[in-house]
Amino acid sequence: MKRSFGFCVVLMSLVSIPMGCSPEAVKEMSKESTANAKAAADKIAEKTKEAAGEMASATGLADLMGKAQEALKSVEGGSDMLKNVSETFAKATSTFKSVTDADSATAALPDISKLTESFGGFSDLYGKLPDAAKSAVSSVFASALGDLKPVLDKVLAIPGVEAILKPAIDALLEKIGSFKA
Repeated sequence: MKRSFGFCVVLMSLVSIPMGCSPEAVKEMSKESTANAKAAADKIAEKTKEAAGEMASATGLADLMGKAQEALKSVEGGSDMLKNVSETFAKATSTFKSVTDADSATAALPDISKLTESFGGFSDLYGKLPDAAKSAVSSVFASALGDLKPVLDKVLAIPGVEAILKPAIDALLEKIGSFKA
């Protein structure tokens, strides 16, 4: 990469000198190009790190889902419960990612209420689970909630949104928090 960058600087120098650019202007363009290239590389590195974190998180959740599936295979409705929990967390993430301002926050309130009700609907079956299964399901909830929290933090940081969504988010988090072994 250094070779090609050096080549570009030399090429810029050769092209710009005949066009009337002074050596100082060429140096300034070179500095500016270097700064832009570094900023682009930093942004790529940041996005790569985020993607790697999301992949690791998804892998961790998939492992926990597999363990929970195994623990629930003898429980009537256990597999359906896990599928529904996964879908509900996906819906929660989607709902909160759709919030971009106060208006979209207000529009999301009915969906958040439905999500809270959905999580509440899991309580009966969860209460009937054997301890080993509760522990496995609880781990799934904890992991999925860990993935959801940064999304919630980002949404609550949007101007005007916290006042609208905080009570609904608190109710949702309280419901999700009740799934502890």
